Amino acid sequence: MSLQNYTGYNQLNCFANASYPWAITLEEHWTSKAAIPSEPARYHPLEAYISSLMPQLADLYDGRITSLDNNGIAIQVVSHTPSANLTNSQVQDANNELATAIEAHPNRLAGFATLPMGDPDAAINELDRCINKLGFVGALVDNHLDQNWYDSSAYDPFWSKAVDLNIPVYIHPAFPSTLMKEALYTGGGLDANPAAETSIGAFAFGWHYSTANTLLRLLGAGVFDRHKDLKVIIGHTGEALPIMFQRIDRSSVRWVTGRNFSDVMRNNVWITTSGMFDIPSLKNVQSWMPLDRVMLSVDYPYSQNAQGRNYLNQIAQSGALSPRELQNFACGNAQKLLFNRRRPTSL
Repeated sequence: MSLQNYTGYNQLNCFANASYPWAITLEEHWTSKAAIPSEPARYHPLEAYISSLMPQLADLYDGRITSLDNNGIAIQVVSHTPSANLTNSQVQDANNELATAIEAHPNRLAGFATLPMGDPDAAINELDRCINKLGFVGALVDNHLDQNWYDSSAYDPFWSKAVDLNIPVYIHPAFPSTLMKEALYTGGGLDANPAAETSIGAFAFGWHYSTANTLLRLLGAGVFDRHKDLKVIIGHTGEALPIMFQRIDRSSVRWVTGRNFSDVMRNNVWITTSGMFDIPSLKNVQSWMPLDRVMLSVDYPYSQNAQGRNYLNQIAQSGALSPRELQNFACGNAQKLLFNRRRPTSL
């Protein structure tokens, strides 16, 4: 099935075909030229697995577009793999590299900015450049930088800038710091299984709960009170927060500085299903979040685009979403959040 022709992000008709909705996916990765040499080693002892994905992670052109075509994905929003190891200069080079690919496929690819979050002023400047000069639609940041959670007053100007630009910040899981790894994911009998140490600390469990911790820290530190229009995206069907939603919300009245957990979640947070392709987790997030805040994502290439397409088919067959809800989940909600927004006045 071929995609229809359209002349820009806003012209994509998400509702052209009820039985086969076009998709916009938001947590889709690439690794920049500067980061390629060090990428597999970060996953020790799973280097062989990551090495097998490097051709897809490095490709921003024909192979990536062919996969989109084959799986009915109209627009893929591309972001860098966890980027704490990049210098400020390498961050700029990475964003330029992505912008060049988007220029080659302007109706198929969009970009989330990579930012040097260890330097709030540099992060602000690079965010402004990426939105106003490169045309990116948001930013994606690691959920912490060696246990810096971006909730101190030093980051208030950064969050203000995101609000002023009217763009979302996607908070993506990051590897545990050395201290976190030593405290939680090594030692005892686990030392006999290095693959388990790495996996439990990262993509199997640990970094998802770490990302939930980041959002709760922002809430507890009053970031959402000071920046009431801040837009945040989290992936993996909510990084376990929907499972704990009621308990967190009931307790939050005793420790928040202003707005409670449910208010912030339902008004400032969007959730994608990246890497999660099951109906029960979708139904759970439906129980707590407005449906216009829930969006499809794949987590390419760690998950494959065909899994996203199969998931849409599974949802349709199960009746978990109505046809209109399915179209919004696959495409419409993301289009509204990313491409129908008020543009910055400086443009």
